[in-house]
Amino acid sequence: MEMQSTVTNKQTHKSSRTAADSQPVPRLSLPSAWEARQLGLGDADTVVKWLNASKGTASYERVVLIRRELEELPSEFATHAGAYLHVSGEVVRFGEARGGNWPKEKLQVQRQLHDRHYALNEALEKYVFRPRATYVMARRAWIFGMVPDENKRWFQMHVGNETISEADAVISLVRLAESGDLGKVRLCEMCKERWRVAAKRNYRFCSDQCREAFYAKAPDYHSRKAANQRRYREALKRKQAAQGAFWKGR
Repeated sequence: MEMQSTVTNKQTHKSSRTAADSQPVPRLSLPSAWEARQLGLGDADTVVKWLNASKGTASYERVVLIRRELEELPSEFATHAGAYLHVSGEVVRFGEARGGNWPKEKLQVQRQLHDRHYALNEALEKYVFRPRATYVMARRAWIFGMVPDENKRWFQMHVGNETISEADAVISLVRLAESGDLGKVRLCEMCKERWRVAAKRNYRFCSDQCREAFYAKAPDYHSRKAANQRRYREALKRKQAAQGAFWKGR
């Protein structure tokens, strides 16, 4: 019996050590605010390029659905937060608390949110990634990351020497959602067709043409444009006069 117990303990120790060894390599330091912003803009640029190139494909529809759920589910959970109770520090769903006699409509809302949450993760399970280590000579450091396994059914696009696949777009979306930067990937507010990188909140259009077309629809467009041109000409005259006075005084 003692021998059997010893063997069992060794097996338990071995399995726990294996589980620990399988954990991802920890980062030595967190990125600075500037680095985090650049990483977010890079992810947004990847998604926007891929979405604009893949429009009309089944891949496009899958990724747009994932983006929509990543954006909408948090607000839906916040709106229906009453469908969950906090009991002794734990989140308890409606109907699970003792003596719970909750309204059917709230149970239905909770079930719908749960199903959507589950369906989102089911959609993400289709993407397989593997770790990759790259040594960067300029930084004299290793960069560790996850890259997707190839899948010929996924839409892929080529930008120079870079290949962006459906899985690249998805993992970029997930990272953006985690960092709160999902809003950087948005449809143009004018054409509603092309996606854009909204690096700032006032970045609303995919092109100058869409911007002009949007503001042209405003009732006071012509008067505002004339006023802007007038201010521009006045500022230009002041600048030229200041330059003339400078050179005259030399």
